[in-house]
Amino acid sequence: MPQPYEYARLPDNTPVIVGAAQLVERIPEHTSAATAPALTAPLQLAAHASGSALHDAGIAAQDVDTIAVIRLFSDTGKAWASPFGGSNNAPESIAQRIGASPTARIYSDVGGTQPLELLTELLQDIAQGRTTVALLAGAEAIANQRFAVRHNIELDWRETYSRPLDNRKYRNRYASAEEVSSGLHMPAHFYALIENLQVKQLGHTRQQHTEYMARLLAPFSTVAANNPYAQFPNIRTIEELADAGPHNYPISLPYTKRLIAHDSVNQAAALVLTSAGNARRLKIDPSQWVFLESYADGVDQYLSLREDPAHSVAMERVLQSVLASAECTARDMDMIDIYSCFPCAIHAACKVLNLPTDGSRPLTVTGGLPFFGGPGNNYSLHALAEVAVRLRREGTRGLITANGGMMSKHAALVLGNDPERATRIDWGADSALTVDCSDIPIRPVCAVPQEGRIVSYTLIARRNAADLGVVLAETPAGERFVAVSAATDVAAELSLGSPIGRQIRMHAAAGQVEFSFAAA
Repeated sequence: MPQPYEYARLPDNTPVIVGAAQLVERIPEHTSAATAPALTAPLQLAAHASGSALHDAGIAAQDVDTIAVIRLFSDTGKAWASPFGGSNNAPESIAQRIGASPTARIYSDVGGTQPLELLTELLQDIAQGRTTVALLAGAEAIANQRFAVRHNIELDWRETYSRPLDNRKYRNRYASAEEVSSGLHMPAHFYALIENLQVKQLGHTRQQHTEYMARLLAPFSTVAANNPYAQFPNIRTIEELADAGPHNYPISLPYTKRLIAHDSVNQAAALVLTSAGNARRLKIDPSQWVFLESYADGVDQYLSLREDPAHSVAMERVLQSVLASAECTARDMDMIDIYSCFPCAIHAACKVLNLPTDGSRPLTVTGGLPFFGGPGNNYSLHALAEVAVRLRREGTRGLITANGGMMSKHAALVLGNDPERATRIDWGADSALTVDCSDIPIRPVCAVPQEGRIVSYTLIARRNAADLGVVLAETPAGERFVAVSAATDVAAELSLGSPIGRQIRMHAAAGQVEFSFAAA
């Protein structure tokens, strides 16, 4: 353990994490409308976690001058919109509940990288003297929302405040107009294109890759089963994950329900941040100080335009940068949490980090988004809280990665408990933490394709319509486009095996590019 004098030598403006908390609420099985508990709103959960994190830090709510909240999924996309309303000022909703009067209220942008990005921004504000105590919180109550809708329970989650708010909605878009108009509406549809191209590159048959995904994810479920904050604490065997069935139904080929992030959760997490000088003044035990050793983020091109859609150049650069800054490798980490929204994202990160995917090295501290739970944009805040608490009692460093969009926006950081490494980051150099990805090459778009070759594909399962085949393809000149088909013969062929490399021809259609397979 570091000696007291090492903490005493830290500059007063060194930013530190001093408090962390998580919570989960589970609706008991076979609960009916008559026996349902009170269905908590997401910001109530966030407030509970925030109060616990402040208690953990030994800091009074009145001392908090900044509250930042990760954007709720209900404020992110139509698929998750709440019929029960919500708050027009999420940070103030938390402030009112915990008794805080912040001078700054931040509501984050969209994406899985937001917890890491916002944490780093707040630590930078502390280092530069703009903030004294910051609270970073987030939550989801999608399980409660869906339960109420299914059982016709009326809820009122509306809250209105007039306090100022730094609202950062949709600073960047991660899907092109052509991609969205083609029928790629949900993240699973995009990631399936990545996954199926990885299948081809790995030389797997479809069955072999299903088993590969199951072997990759089964150890995650074991971690979740032993995590008291996991929403779905059940060990899933390789066989359970690989076999389709009533509880593991198709989503977007090759994905079934248990292989992807599960967003029907009631979870919250919070961190409390301050400076070393203020922590000393408040007599916070240095044994619970956690430092940011290195950080990097970067943005890739639209998925359909990437030279290799199965790979993210931005991910590669971000992960290499964060480890270079920390002067270590991923194998030097005592704990790791790889963002696990879809198997292809884990595979891509492990390939860059040179980490095994056979279960011999734990790749998560939480249990991952399919099993711990996928609380919207807020998952990585749980990973941060988990690593921060563990660093007080075991190990010296932890690596956390995150991605947002369609494996588009990437962020990664190293947390540590060694004060000797707490001053690695130059907090005065704002731009040094973002990796330049402006030179990543892209393929041109073909506006009116006539023929092409399939680069990747998926078959989207739809409840009230025929399954929709979607292909990412390129013309003989190398221009990219996305095409669709709801024809039963096309769906049948996609179901049988990989069409990657096959020739297709296009047909006129209103608003979409429709395709069929060219004659052999």
